[in-house]
Amino acid sequence: MKHTKRDVLKNIVVTVILIIIVLLLILGVQSSDFSKIKKYDFGKSSNGFLQQVSSSKSDSMEVSIVNKSEVNLGDFVFNVLGDKKLIANISIIHKPKNGKTFMDNSGDEFIEKGAILRDATINAMLDSQNFDMSVNNNKIKDAIKNRLNKNLQNSSVEEVYFNKFIIQ
Repeated sequence: MKHTKRDVLKNIVVTVILIIIVLLLILGVQSSDFSKIKKYDFGKSSNGFLQQVSSSKSDSMEVSIVNKSEVNLGDFVFNVLGDKKLIANISIIHKPKNGKTFMDNSGDEFIEKGAILRDATINAMLDSQNFDMSVNNNKIKDAIKNRLNKNLQNSSVEEVYFNKFIIQ
């Protein structure tokens, strides 16, 4: 089978075009912003209303250690009863159980149980059903505190703080 110059040139052009397409696809995927992808979970509240919980997949979903006694549980976004949205960032103050002193690794339990603690917080918020914080914000803070303490072995949550609490 004899290849003419025209066939060889045609094969080179097709190969170059395919390489350019592959490079453009690679660059497009690399420059894509997948941090805006959302995860949706649905739960049924006790009064029968369907509540939708959505949280953006980003670093703000990560549990982080602020200092030896403070932990940030990250951002939470709730679609509550209709088209209203609650945006919250929650921090907690904790102390070691049984009168122990803080160790350098005192926050390890919070990092290891990050997903469990965030889930407990979400469930406490959904069970509270009252997102009107102007009336009584201690009720929802106590619910979060109690849920978190049920999941902790080495620490005890003392205070719950809303760094951000916006209803839109």
